[in-house]
Amino acid sequence: MKHTLLLFAFIGTLFSCKTDFEINAPYDKIPIVYGVLDQGVDTQWIKINKSFLGTNNLEYPSVNDSMYFDNVNVKVEEIDPDGNIGNVYQLQEKMVNVDPVSGIFFTGQQKVYYFVDSNLDETKEYRISGDGDGRTFSATTNMIESFDFTNNFRIRTLAPGGISLFNSGVYNDVKPAWRQSPDAESYGIVMRFHYTEHKNGNVTEKFVDWSLGEKKPTTGGELEAVSNAESFFGLLSNNPELKDTAGVTKRVIGTVDFRITSANFILKTYIDVNKPNSGIAFDKPDYTNIEGGRGVWASRYTSEISERNLSEKTVEHLFNGSYTANLKFCSDNPAWNTELYFCP
Repeated sequence: MKHTLLLFAFIGTLFSCKTDFEINAPYDKIPIVYGVLDQGVDTQWIKINKSFLGTNNLEYPSVNDSMYFDNVNVKVEEIDPDGNIGNVYQLQEKMVNVDPVSGIFFTGQQKVYYFVDSNLDETKEYRISGDGDGRTFSATTNMIESFDFTNNFRIRTLAPGGISLFNSGVYNDVKPAWRQSPDAESYGIVMRFHYTEHKNGNVTEKFVDWSLGEKKPTTGGELEAVSNAESFFGLLSNNPELKDTAGVTKRVIGTVDFRITSANFILKTYIDVNKPNSGIAFDKPDYTNIEGGRGVWASRYTSEISERNLSEKTVEHLFNGSYTANLKFCSDNPAWNTELYFCP
């Protein structure tokens, strides 16, 4: 009996203990940096935020200033193979508009940082360093040696009749080819289809990207990606924005671009680590190359062929083909002014 009473007393002591405790760690400002350099463009954009922690973390992302440091001082240094510092870029601040349905984070406007230079040197490395409210961070990345589409593919996109995606009841293969870069770890290929939408009295320039897949580098030489154009028409037919034709009077067919974007080792590793988990293991490794913070500082290079015309048969099929007949596509090309698919 004595032992029983002692047991009940012990259990009572357990339940009478104070169980209130703080599950959050102490608040700490951690720099979050995302920057991907590309010497093929004239402006480099970098996102610099801070981590946040509180009692209702689901609400904080929608509060604009919860993501930003009060004071940010950041520079990007160009470093040659001997470690010498060349050009130094002091980052500037800018507020940019954000799509109101782009995610859980604050929309309307967000703060970004940038510097302008159309001559980044692909033989150099670039180091970002600075601090946010005194919290220092840094990272270094190499650049990707530039590359280009093959001459044969460029010539094919300049065919007098335009790029043929459909002809005589047949969907044609699209075969972009390019010379490889020794620094690229992956390639992503896209055809961008431009059109002008006339809706409720407004005229808006829009586009749809058709992914032609990804390719891994080989030991050298040229690479080619092959995709059948039927998947392009299927992509358009399933596009929610295109399927919504309320108020649309016409969608004038524009030109197409071809883009190949390569990623360096740092960026490819970051992408691979953050892909959705398809296995049975729930724990995934974490990856960042930001010292003193989180995120990624990497490089890519984009080769582009711009403003290529589509063939007449392709335009006609966009107008009345089985996939896209209800999407109100037409052409304003005066050479086809007697055709049903002409829309001045």
